[in-house]
Amino acid sequence: MLTIQKVHHTAIRASRRPQFSCLGLCAFALTLCLLLPLFSRPSAPDSSAARLPIAETLAWVSRSSPDLKQFDYDMTIRIRLLFFWISKDDVGGGYIRRGVAKDDSRLELFQVLFGSDPAKCPKQINRWGAGTEAEWHASPLLPAAGASVPSDVSASAFFGFMKSSKGKSVSEMQAELKKEKDQGEHAFIGILSRVEPGHTFSLVVPLNSNQDFDLHQYGAAEPLMLDKLRISEKSPKTLADSAHCPRSGEFLGTLAELLDAAVNSAAPQSGGISSAPPEAKSLCYVHDAQVNTLTLAHVEPVKSLQAKINSAKGGLLADNTFNNLLQLDFVTTHQLTGKKVYFTLVVGTQGQLRAVPVQIRCEPNWWFQVVLNLQPTTSHLTTASN
Repeated sequence: MLTIQKVHHTAIRASRRPQFSCLGLCAFALTLCLLLPLFSRPSAPDSSAARLPIAETLAWVSRSSPDLKQFDYDMTIRIRLLFFWISKDDVGGGYIRRGVAKDDSRLELFQVLFGSDPAKCPKQINRWGAGTEAEWHASPLLPAAGASVPSDVSASAFFGFMKSSKGKSVSEMQAELKKEKDQGEHAFIGILSRVEPGHTFSLVVPLNSNQDFDLHQYGAAEPLMLDKLRISEKSPKTLADSAHCPRSGEFLGTLAELLDAAVNSAAPQSGGISSAPPEAKSLCYVHDAQVNTLTLAHVEPVKSLQAKINSAKGGLLADNTFNNLLQLDFVTTHQLTGKKVYFTLVVGTQGQLRAVPVQIRCEPNWWFQVVLNLQPTTSHLTTASN
């Protein structure tokens, strides 16, 4: 269902009316917003690098645990036309999982999967991305999300898998979709990376398939990409100088560390939480054998947030109200190119929703926004089975 909402901002950057179509909304959202911090364009590998411990790293990210909490989300796309927002709810979604491995309390696991739902998205758009991150801590963790010890990560690994898209505009993505349909071949891309002191590598491989896997078929597609990485003869990329980032964390774990610290430092007050914002904090992280910086630029208390979502089939899908929240504004910066990605998490501070994003927002430019809203009725706030 399309919704039109008046923009309340008084000053809007002058520009021509943006050219867009519903065909590219979901793909554009995922490419520009949700997945950029997890996937970067492949660069030249280190041709002299020896074959690194791929099998061991794959074992880290393939580790199964029944004790992961799962938080489900529904996706909304918003386009601004000068004085009005046009939005479409329920075009996709996904989940965030987090927890501690049941058989080793030093291993913390993070999993994300977000994408468009071809059954709901206009023109059956199919674009999605997933990531699994494993962090080894020096000390055992409590069996609950948010219990990690800051800066004690001794090693980490990341496995990413996404529906490949090189289009930088809606028209380019439309051309990609037409080519896929005409040729009956669908492109995916995978990445495996590992970070530890003095030992950092990244391997990126393509996967072409005659089946256009969607986010609901991720369980069937994941083993294909894991096998592709396992047998690849491509030389991994390495980070020659890790002095610019001595940490062993990658993106998801670094984000969790900053998020947990912000929630833990929020002093409770009667009727809400402290309005005194902490100072901006930055942590470096390595992804794809490249150094980045994640900055928590702004923290603001939010007393209450209502998330009303229309169903793609018509009617009301959800109407949730969350109280005593923190709005966390982040920016991730690639240290070599200076490229920045901005996004916002609105997180709970109490009970089962403590340190849980109830809303995720990204606005890559002034006229475009993607919003993910938590669906608490379908989430597994205690455990989630893989």
